[in-house]
Amino acid sequence: MPREMIVPEGQGWAPKHFRMAPALKANGVIWMSGVVANQTEQGQDAMEAAMVQAFETIGETLEASGSSWDHVVEFTSYHTDLDAQMETFMKVKDRFVTGPDYPAWTAISITGLAIPTGIVEIKVTAVEA
Repeated sequence: MPREMIVPEGQGWAPKHFRMAPALKANGVIWMSGVVANQTEQGQDAMEAAMVQAFETIGETLEASGSSWDHVVEFTSYHTDLDAQMETFMKVKDRFVTGPDYPAWTAISITGLAIPTGIVEIKVTAVEA
């Protein structure tokens, strides 16, 4: 099975420093590494901005992979404070995941992420467009 590592512009740090692919494509399926919503300031607006940035990064990676949000089949979100984040996360998610055929989704509460200022990590699986 031939595989292709996807490294969008600006994400070269991933294979260089962490020996990981931002995304990997094989047999028409795209597996993305988790994308972290990194909140460096306090407040609801900062939380939303961090989530938007994560979803935009996912969109850029999907595009570089030959796909789009319309072709996402499954995603998992890992939340450091699920109760406090869910309303904002749903609001942001609905800007990018528009349906009517929605992907499968699992939201998981966790105690922390590798990046100390990370609040949510999103892992996506898609198919080529």
